[in-house]
Amino acid sequence: MQNEVVGVVFTFVLHSNLTAQQHAYVDILRQRVEINYLYELARHPYSDKLSEQLSLLEEVSAISKVGAWQIDRFSGAFSSTEIIKSLLGLVYSKSINLQDVLDVISNHDLDDLKLKVLRAIRGKRQFEKYFDITDKQGRRKNIKLIVFLQVERQVNSALKLTRLYGVVQDETETQRLSDSQHSYTDYLTNLLNSIDSAVLSVDKNGTILTANENVTSLLGFEPEELIGQDIKLIATKIQNVGATSYLFNLDSGVKQCIKVGMISECLRHKNGKRIACDVNLKSCSVGPQDLVVVSIRKVSHLLTEVERFKQLAFFEPLTGLPNLHYLERYLSESSANYSAEKALSVFIKVSIVNIKEYEDAFGEPTVDYILRIMASRFVRAFDVTKQLNVSVFKYDRKDFVLHLCTCLKDDNDAKSAAEKCVNFLRENVLVPITLHNSALAIETQTVSCAIPSKYFSLKKVKEFLSRKPDKKRSTYLDEEKEHLYSHFSASDIDRYNYIQQSLGRATANNELFIELQPQYNGAGSLVSSEVLLRWNHPHLGIVTPLEFIPIAEQNESIADIGLWVCNEACKLLSECQTKNINTKLSINISAKHLARADFVSKFVAIVNRWRVEHKCLTLELTEAALIKGVSIIQRRVRDLAQQGFCLSIDDFGIGDSNLNYLQDLPINELKVDKVFIEAIEGRKEKKVMVTNICNMAKALELDTVAEGVETTGQLNEAKACGCSAFQGYYLDKPMSVDEWRGKICELQHPL
Repeated sequence: MQNEVVGVVFTFVLHSNLTAQQHAYVDILRQRVEINYLYELARHPYSDKLSEQLSLLEEVSAISKVGAWQIDRFSGAFSSTEIIKSLLGLVYSKSINLQDVLDVISNHDLDDLKLKVLRAIRGKRQFEKYFDITDKQGRRKNIKLIVFLQVERQVNSALKLTRLYGVVQDETETQRLSDSQHSYTDYLTNLLNSIDSAVLSVDKNGTILTANENVTSLLGFEPEELIGQDIKLIATKIQNVGATSYLFNLDSGVKQCIKVGMISECLRHKNGKRIACDVNLKSCSVGPQDLVVVSIRKVSHLLTEVERFKQLAFFEPLTGLPNLHYLERYLSESSANYSAEKALSVFIKVSIVNIKEYEDAFGEPTVDYILRIMASRFVRAFDVTKQLNVSVFKYDRKDFVLHLCTCLKDDNDAKSAAEKCVNFLRENVLVPITLHNSALAIETQTVSCAIPSKYFSLKKVKEFLSRKPDKKRSTYLDEEKEHLYSHFSASDIDRYNYIQQSLGRATANNELFIELQPQYNGAGSLVSSEVLLRWNHPHLGIVTPLEFIPIAEQNESIADIGLWVCNEACKLLSECQTKNINTKLSINISAKHLARADFVSKFVAIVNRWRVEHKCLTLELTEAALIKGVSIIQRRVRDLAQQGFCLSIDDFGIGDSNLNYLQDLPINELKVDKVFIEAIEGRKEKKVMVTNICNMAKALELDTVAEGVETTGQLNEAKACGCSAFQGYYLDKPMSVDEWRGKICELQHPL
C-alpha cells in the first residue's frame, strides 16, 4: 500500500516447486488481502480528511517544487512524494525506485554524496548539497538536496545508519529570480526546513506574523489564534533559572542562540501548563522587513532527566549557586579568553569565620538560612544589578568564590579591581543579617589573588586561595574589625611557584642549613637549644620558614626536609657526646610528617645511626596538631614517648585548647607563646594567665618554657609567674652551628 509493506501473507504448500496455476493462486490471494485493506481504509471516517490533507501537501510541494523522500536501510525500500517524479522527468511513471534517482546523478556527485553521508554519521547527522542533474527528458536542472540521517548506536558503541530522509528542491527557476523574489523564496525555504518543529515568524515589535500547524500539537493554540498576538502570550521563565524569558527580548535571545544554539524555555500551553521546550531564534530579512524566526521543539523526557542530573552535578543544592564541578568546567571553557601571556584574572574567596561556632550556637538550619541569604545577596548584587561583571560559585561549606570576568594588564589594575569589588561586597553583601528579630553581624575573611593566565586552572585557583594570609599585609574593611581582607599579587604567586619548584632540590643542593637558639633555666645555665631551619636560596637569598614551610607541607616535601633536620641535629648531638658535652636539642615536627606511616621507623633509624640518647631529643608539636589531628598522630606521639623521646607543645595557649589531651598524652613540656610574654609587663590579666599556665603545668609535672623574651622586665615577670626555662633575643639570638659549638664548649668546659 503506497509502496509500504503493511502485512505478510503466508501460503503453506506441500512442495517447494509451484506450478503456474499455484503461482497465480498465491498472487490472487495477496491481491484480495490488499483490496480488503484498501476497502477498510476507505471506510475509515477520517480517510476523506486524510486524503484532502495529502492532496493539499502534494499541491504545496508542487507549488514550491519541493519533494520529500526516504530510504530504509534495513529493507532497502525507497519512497517519495509525487514531485520527485516531476523532478526526475518521470511524470507518467506509475512508480519510481532508488535506481531511477541514481541514474540522473553524475558519478562525481555520487562519490561526494557518499563522503558527506559518512561525515554526517559521525557529525551533525544532516547536510545540504547543491548539484545539477539532467532528467529523463534531457532537461538541465539545479537541485538542492537536504539529507537527514537516523543512526543507532550498537552494543559495541559503533554507529549504524538505519534511515535516510530529506527533501529535494528544484532551484532552477530560483536562480533566475530577482533579489526580492530570491529573498522571499529563502524565507519560505527556512520555514519548510523547520517543518519538524513549531515555527513562528515575529516582527521587531514581537507580533506573531505566521505560525505553522505544529503549534497546535505542541502548545494547543491554533495558528489563527496566535497570528497577530504578542509573542509574550506564550512566554514564562527560563528553565531552571527563573529569570525573564528571552522571548521578552528577542535581540538578546538571538545573540544567545548564536552563542549556544538552542536555549531552554518553559512556554505556556493553552491550558495554562508550562512545557519545557528547546527554542531557537534566528533573525532574517524579507525585503525591507526584519523578522525573527522562532522554532520550538518539546524537550523529550530523556533530555529533561539529563538537565535534572546536570542541575544536581553542577549546582549546590542549598544555595543554588554553581559548585566546584561547574567552576572547573567554567575555568576550562574560559581559559581561551586569557591567552595573553601577561594577562591577569582576579579571584576572590569570601569565607564566613567560625562557622562551626555559629552551628553550635544557632543550629545547622539557622546556618543554612544564613548561607542562603548570603547566596541571594551575591546573585542580587551581580546577576540582577549588573554593576560588576562577576561570576559567583559555592566553594565549600563556609566559602564563596568570585571571579572578576575581566582581563587585567598588571598587578596595579588587578589590585584596584579586587579592592573595588571587595568594597562593593562590604556595602551590599557583607552587611548584618536579620536573625530572630535582631541584626547579626557575620564575621568574614576575604582573600583575593591576581592569577596569571598560565596558572588559570581549578587546581591553581584552589591552591592560591587556600594560602594563609599574612596578617601584617591584611586590612580590615570596617572599624569593628569584622571583615578582614588580604590580597596576593601576581608577583606573590610567581614567587610562591618559584619557591615551590626550587624546594625539591634545596636539600640536594645543600641550600638548607640550621641555626640554634639556646634555652636557659632560672639560674642562667644553658639547658637546651631549639634547632631552627633556614634556607639560603641561590637567587632569592634567605627565605624564611614562615614562607617555605607551608609550601613544603602542601607538596609533601616536608617529610624529606624533616628527616634532613633530624639528621643534622643528631650529628650535632653525636659530636657533643664525643666531647662529653651534656646538652639537649629540640626540633619541630610537622603534623603531616608525623602522620606518615614510615615516620617513626625512619626517625628512630637516624637517631640510632648517630648513637644519640633518645632523652636528648625533644620533639616540638603545635597544639592544633594534637587537638584537631587524626587519632593516628596521637598514637605516634605515644609510640615516641615509649621510646624515650621528650615531647613539647609549641605556641601553647593561642590554639583552641582542650586541656584533656595534657592528661591523655605523655607530654613533657609546654612552651608559652611569645604573645603572652610580650604583654606580660604592665598587663595584670596576661600575668595571671601565664601564672595559671605554669601552675597547671606544675600540677601535671610539666616544664614550662617562656618564648620570645626580649627585655629584662619580661624575663623577671616570666620567672615570677613560674616558668622553668627561657628563650628569646634578650638571652641569645639564633646562632650558627660554629657559634653555638663555641658557646656551649665555653660554658661547659671553661678555660
